[in-house]
Amino acid sequence: MKATVLAFVVAAMAVISSASVQAGVVLSNMGANGLTDTSGPTNTDILANNLIAAVFQTGADALELDWVSIVAFNNDAGTKTVSLIDGSGTFVTSAATTVGSKNVYQFNFTGVTLAASTVYGIMPDVGLSWYLESANAAPTPQNSSGFTSFGFVTSTDGGTNFSPNGLNYTIAVSASPAAPVPEPAITSFVCIAGIAFMRRRMKK
Repeated sequence: MKATVLAFVVAAMAVISSASVQAGVVLSNMGANGLTDTSGPTNTDILANNLIAAVFQTGADALELDWVSIVAFNNDAGTKTVSLIDGSGTFVTSAATTVGSKNVYQFNFTGVTLAASTVYGIMPDVGLSWYLESANAAPTPQNSSGFTSFGFVTSTDGGTNFSPNGLNYTIAVSASPAAPVPEPAITSFVCIAGIAFMRRRMKK
């Protein structure tokens, strides 16, 4: 019994420096949970010659992007995605989501880091029809994230040039604190100390 308890203590000590990561909505005009339908009746079709993107700046901490939600319907066929765009024009695409009639849709990301104090864009897939927020309310920072919305932009030339459109579409962004990586020396010391403690207890 003692050996089992002590083994558990050693395992716990080995991960003591790893913080539990909790996801949270960091920017939203779709409620605090990021999944509330706050849309009005007006929508805009996203076409190859009519792209729309939400632009925002992250806060002081690097985060892992979990998901993006919007209110939309599928004006096309098949599954749809949204893309994260950085300042160099690099696209990272979400997992595909089945989109049908007007509803709140969540698009998941994996292994995507949002750098601190960096400007990004979120652009839904061509074929989606995106709904405006009912009161034309801009997305606001949530959970003390420090995020800043720079509004929404439109491109009519396939994404070469974007211009502010003065509109506010439904959107929410959820992210998690980046998992801390323990220093190797600290981790080794903690493990060795735990093993020494266990051996000492077993000798008694």
